[in-house]
Amino acid sequence: MININRQLLQAKNILLSAIEEIKPAAVIGLFSGGHDSYTVTHFAAECLGDKLTAVCHIDTGIGIPETQQFVIDRCKAHNWPLEIYRAVENVNADGTPNPMIYEELVLKHGFPGPYSHGMMYALLKERQVRRIVRDHKTRDPVLLISGCRKEESTRRMGNTKEVSGAGSTWWVAPFTHMTGSDCAEYMRSRNLPKNIVKERLCMSGECLCGAFAHSNELEEIEYWYPEVGKRIRTLEVKVREAGFPWGWEDSPPDWWSKRQAAKKSGQVDAFEAEAEQEIEFLCSSCHFKHESTKE
Repeated sequence: MININRQLLQAKNILLSAIEEIKPAAVIGLFSGGHDSYTVTHFAAECLGDKLTAVCHIDTGIGIPETQQFVIDRCKAHNWPLEIYRAVENVNADGTPNPMIYEELVLKHGFPGPYSHGMMYALLKERQVRRIVRDHKTRDPVLLISGCRKEESTRRMGNTKEVSGAGSTWWVAPFTHMTGSDCAEYMRSRNLPKNIVKERLCMSGECLCGAFAHSNELEEIEYWYPEVGKRIRTLEVKVREAGFPWGWEDSPPDWWSKRQAAKKSGQVDAFEAEAEQEIEFLCSSCHFKHESTKE
């Protein structure tokens, strides 16, 4: 307990120092439904009280409904002001549709695989982050609270920063230096209930885009959440009929990727460049899980 108290004091200093330095118009807790985001949001609410402007949940349109219900229930129990942002159809400046709807994306591009995770992130999550910031900023920026921890991220993309951002969008990760055991101890000490989806599947399940899906993952989902599994199986049939010869758990075959690379003629994927920095703060568990499976 001595160690966790020391860690929480450090976390409080990170959070309050970020607020003092950035002077944000709003401080937003991002609650995916996973245990890391739950603990850090609970911690921020304890520290800030009504100075925590809102708690936001991003509905990617391809998640397990029980996880979103967990978010709704916990926010109600804690009296947190919840705002849900959904990935929906968008319209470009020229009036053309720019869908952020998962089914439409995979019917157009196929299931993503790890190398197209940036595209899925940009369309399903990153644009919702932009909406959150637009809705809450004034002349001052918005500070977003992430549950990202160094214990996970050092294995995939370098050291997690305590504070990062520019312009109107800033991120703070108060639990940067805490371990999974620290977070579990925090939940025990506050008597916080666990998300049953996370307990069953070892992931929060708020985003099932499939980019980092492992072999037999769909069978696990079908076992616990048959309606969600049926939805993905049905979509697999439609995606193959649309001309993409691989499934939800799979990556595009090498010959397909080489053909697409040739079409691009060496162009950099704009989605990957756009989302690279922010992915760390919202998709940390997926990256960590993928790298652990590879090892």
